[in-house]
Amino acid sequence: MSLGFMLRQERERTIVRAVTDADAGVGKYVYRPSGTGQSLYKSDGSNRNWVGSGNTTSSGFNAAVPLVDWTDIDAVLNYRATQVVDDRIDGTPRPIVAPAKQLLVPEKLRGTARSIVHATEVTVASEAGEMRLANPIQGLVEVLSSPFIDEQGGQAINDWYLGDFPRQFVWSEIWPVQTFLQKADSESAFDRDVVLRVKVRYYGGVSAVDTVFVTKVDGA
Repeated sequence: MSLGFMLRQERERTIVRAVTDADAGVGKYVYRPSGTGQSLYKSDGSNRNWVGSGNTTSSGFNAAVPLVDWTDIDAVLNYRATQVVDDRIDGTPRPIVAPAKQLLVPEKLRGTARSIVHATEVTVASEAGEMRLANPIQGLVEVLSSPFIDEQGGQAINDWYLGDFPRQFVWSEIWPVQTFLQKADSESAFDRDVVLRVKVRYYGGVSAVDTVFVTKVDGA
């Protein structure tokens, strides 16, 4: 049971690292257009899924957006509404309607993210002073977090992801997580002394079927 639990954690780590494209730097690509692997979140913004430093495709979104309050999520929603467009060549590209459904953050930002999404009111400053208004993004997205993002260290502990993850990523599974036990009275006991043998396995992987449904945000 313990080995099965550890294997499930290993599968979870595999999925999280794929979603965050953590291993693209060592040639393990989750996005393979036309069969050729490439980085999923290009910092020049050409894949229409990056808000942060270096974005030359959408120059109005080329600065980091630390996750602090509801306005930060609102800014990324604005990016998704205006910059995530199709690639038509017979006219002006049009926005791709892909409502954000999940917010993925490292554990470092879990409390902040949940406070932002579940707050009932927000404070809005104006020339007339501060006003208390209903939270415009309350319950808009589901907050997801994982220590396997914090594990990556460096810049990863500040970055966050907004979008519709099931629409962008596919988990292809041949074998689910399985645990096999072989006890002392098994057939192997005829050849050798067996007390207990345990085998755990799974066979599956993650692929990105597109780039525009999840946006990575440079958090620092």
